[in-house]
Amino acid sequence: MMENVLSLLVEWISGLSEANGDFRMEVIPNIKVAVMSFLKNTVVDTYLAKEHVFSERPISVFPYYVTLGIALYGKEKPLRKLPAPYLVTLDPLIWKILQKKHHLIERKNYKWGRCHCESKDQVSWKHCLSNGNMIASTQTKEGLNLMLISGDVTDLQVDVIVSTVSMNLQLGKGQLSQALLQKAGPQLQEELHAMKQGTVAEVGTVFMTSGCNLNCQAVFHAVAPAWDNGAGSSQQVMANIIKKCLTTVEELSFSSITFPMIGTGKLRFPKAVFAELILSEVLKFSSSVWQKTLQKVYLLVHPGDNEIQQAIVAEFTKQLCGNPNQDRILMAGDIQGTFRPVSNPGFISYEMKIGAITFQIAAGDITKEKADVIVNSTTRTFSLKSGVSKAILEGAGPAVENQCALLAAQPHRDFIITQGGYLMCKIIIHVLGENDVRRTVSTVLEECEQRQYASVSLPAIGAGNAGKNPNTVADDMISAITDFAWKHPTPSLQKVKVVIFLSELLHVFYDNMKKRENSISPVLQSTGVDTTYNLPEHWTDMNQQLSCVIKLHPGQSEYNTVKDKFSETCPSYKIKKIERIQNICLWQSYQVKKKHMDMKNGHTDNERVLFHGTDADSVPYVNQHGFNRSYAGKNGATYGRGTYFAVNASYSANDAYSIPDSNGRKHIYVVRVLTGVYTRGRSRLVTPPSKNPHDPTDLFDSVTDDTQHPKLFVVFSDNQAYPDYLITFRC
Repeated sequence: MMENVLSLLVEWISGLSEANGDFRMEVIPNIKVAVMSFLKNTVVDTYLAKEHVFSERPISVFPYYVTLGIALYGKEKPLRKLPAPYLVTLDPLIWKILQKKHHLIERKNYKWGRCHCESKDQVSWKHCLSNGNMIASTQTKEGLNLMLISGDVTDLQVDVIVSTVSMNLQLGKGQLSQALLQKAGPQLQEELHAMKQGTVAEVGTVFMTSGCNLNCQAVFHAVAPAWDNGAGSSQQVMANIIKKCLTTVEELSFSSITFPMIGTGKLRFPKAVFAELILSEVLKFSSSVWQKTLQKVYLLVHPGDNEIQQAIVAEFTKQLCGNPNQDRILMAGDIQGTFRPVSNPGFISYEMKIGAITFQIAAGDITKEKADVIVNSTTRTFSLKSGVSKAILEGAGPAVENQCALLAAQPHRDFIITQGGYLMCKIIIHVLGENDVRRTVSTVLEECEQRQYASVSLPAIGAGNAGKNPNTVADDMISAITDFAWKHPTPSLQKVKVVIFLSELLHVFYDNMKKRENSISPVLQSTGVDTTYNLPEHWTDMNQQLSCVIKLHPGQSEYNTVKDKFSETCPSYKIKKIERIQNICLWQSYQVKKKHMDMKNGHTDNERVLFHGTDADSVPYVNQHGFNRSYAGKNGATYGRGTYFAVNASYSANDAYSIPDSNGRKHIYVVRVLTGVYTRGRSRLVTPPSKNPHDPTDLFDSVTDDTQHPKLFVVFSDNQAYPDYLITFRC
């Protein structure tokens, strides 16, 4: 055959004629195909010059007659002497696949390949989600987009859909495969049976077919394992399936894949386990050096399955947000490059884009932050032992305290820099809370930029012991970040996070962000993991207030329940009143912690109802802000420097804890406490000890005096306890 003569092996069409003499056609009737050879180079050139638009109908491409370097395409797969197909649809990806199989095209020139493959792109092959609703999305540092969506799998327009099938390869047995079969048509089952020939369909095997009538180019059918309660290899087999699907997509030059929640139905895979597996494998794949063509991974959940949605969002937060170099998780409603109003202040965190800087505020514990830099707001002695500064110094350890004392005695520029110690940061910048906040924050940001750090976490500088007006603090901090963003259009510093200890300050920053909506440029975005939780049904309407105290009345079932719990060990005390504490911010913060602990521990038995005695002066503070472990040691710290809660009310009724006021009245809180997995405590603990000697960050949830018969528990995170009721009583 001449090098420049175009020969195609095509589906035989009865009306096709060679009467014009431009080509010769050799019909192979027994397999209903024909070899069409053009006779003149000029005809070939004319043919190549045309713009050929092919049908969107899915077809199959097969390697055939290697010596001719031609490919067969047709409606149905011929059954005689044809090797296994490369199942794709007719679009530019055909050429990419053939390029990887050089022996199929090495005798054809480049123009032939372009003519055969460069059909006009149809809208159905653009990677869009016509009927998928975005829940959350993020991007790995390598650029792989990971998106959580809800919708109907049969409506998605994507390159590859992953499904499950039993070992007999009968579609229609599971809900997912049945839906795909119904939309794709019987050809999907026929292709799957054809693919099985010569292959054992054992657990862990993945078969590939075309998408048939689905809006995808291929379907991966995985023989998934049933959950074995962690006693066997089911978790590893599922991980291997996910990995195999991702690598196959890359090998075939596809750019998008959708994973429904495979295995979480009849196969009983725990949703939290699958969420962890899929996120872990995608991140491993993203970091692999050969990942090049895959651009989008969709995780598809059923619109009504809130459990798996929360599990995956929690894994997003755990595996992605903990990385200082990782971009944030964007929730539904975020639109890059356009202005969006700030979200509901009931959320736990807010985010805005200021130039190239991602600015985030969140209620939480700054000592638990993972960032390149943590900022400590302190006094001129750099040894402040109260509030957030105390928590930072104790969390960092004695070496950092000693370094502070040494550097404080030397000349400095109103700030010093120490090592990170036990905190999850590279350095700590200690600044003076009494100084001008805007100038202080600007200095911190410039120092981070000079050292080429990517992330920094700060407290609300000056809003604590320095006594500055919180509104002024919020305004000055955001103004400093804005100044920095305009000065550095492409900075090394990518993320600035303000971690707020007092939850009500979150709304102060929120109001400031809201005020700047029309002035921040180029983009303001509202986000934060949507961790709002329904308020308890028995709560009284709060009339738009964030917190209130509701007095219960004797005879109410709720009153009697609390009274009986107290009287089990305090029968001789006289109850004066019982009040319900309703605090939206504290409740939601507690529920976020509970959800995280339930998922981490694999069960929901993490909560106890305990007691905490206090004095009258502390009551307003606890009602508004919750329990503050910074006061640890006030009544002893035998088992650690955290907040103590008693199993029995009689323990907390001791005058050492519930100190009588001038009228002889005492106060005890009935508290929801997340004790989780605990161990015996010891003095000087500032965090729970590690559970795993190979992973020092895997900590117990709390500590106790006696693991077999506990009388008290100590927690080191303020959002691990919620003050449910306040009992006022006397002897």
